[in-house]
This record gives sequence, C-alpha cells and structure tokens, in this order.
Amino acid sequence: MTKRTRTPCVGICSTTYGDEVCRGCKRFSFEVINWNAFNPEEREAVWKRLEKLKSQIMSSRLEVLDSDKLSQGIKEFRLKVKDDLNDLSKAFEIIKQASESFQSLDDFGINLFKKEKTLIALKEEIEKELYILSKAHFEKYFIEPMNRKKII
Repeated sequence: MTKRTRTPCVGICSTTYGDEVCRGCKRFSFEVINWNAFNPEEREAVWKRLEKLKSQIMSSRLEVLDSDKLSQGIKEFRLKVKDDLNDLSKAFEIIKQASESFQSLDDFGINLFKKEKTLIALKEEIEKELYILSKAHFEKYFIEPMNRKKII
C-alpha cells in the first residue's frame, strides 16, 4: 500500500462555514476535522474514494493515450501532481492547475472526447460534478444510515 502522508486539502475549506462536504478538497467535514488523528488506513480510504470519483468523472470525458507523456508533461511544466495518483486522477489535477494556461492537453498525451469545450469550462464542470458525487456519497453512506437509526 502506498503511504500518503499528505492531506487532500487544497486550501479552500468550506467546512468552516458549515458545509458537510468541503468545496475545495471534497472530503467530508469529519474527515477534515479528524485528518491528523486518522490512521494510515483511514487516510488511504479517503484518498481511494476521491481517486475513484475523479477517475469516474474523467473516464467519460477523456483518455490518456500515453502515460509516459503524461508524466513528462507534468515534470516539464512543473505542475504539482503527485505521482502516486492514477492517470485519470493526474489528468483531473492537470486540468485544475493548467486550464487557464493551455488550449489543449496534447502535450500531456491526453485526448479530450469533446474538443469544443474550453479547458476552463471543463474544469468548472468536473469540479462541480466531483462536489455533487461527494455530497451524494456522504448523504447515502452517512446521513441515510443515521436517519434509519432514528426511525428504528
């Protein structure tokens, strides 16, 4: 198992304003609050959930044609993308960081399925979808079970 000691935090926390799901990193409020107390397995579970959601979102929008070119582009353009992410999650991070600087993702070996969208529009779309999926996950696996317990 890869040990990821870093936090998913992106420095834009909305849980301090009462959101149950952070609009920045998409973690649940209790995950943000308790992150430093989590053991490595708990942290990895959060990382895997976020990576799975990002991969789900990206797989319908693009394909990574060349993993080596992806890694080389990240290094060449000095993007802050961790190498322990899968290729689709790396593509997600590239779009988040480079959407205003690039017109295409050819330098990263990425093929977009819908070429008519700007990278800025794509960034906004994937961020919104990740928030919606994270919120739905939170409601299904944390809110609904709590509500069922109240009924019983």
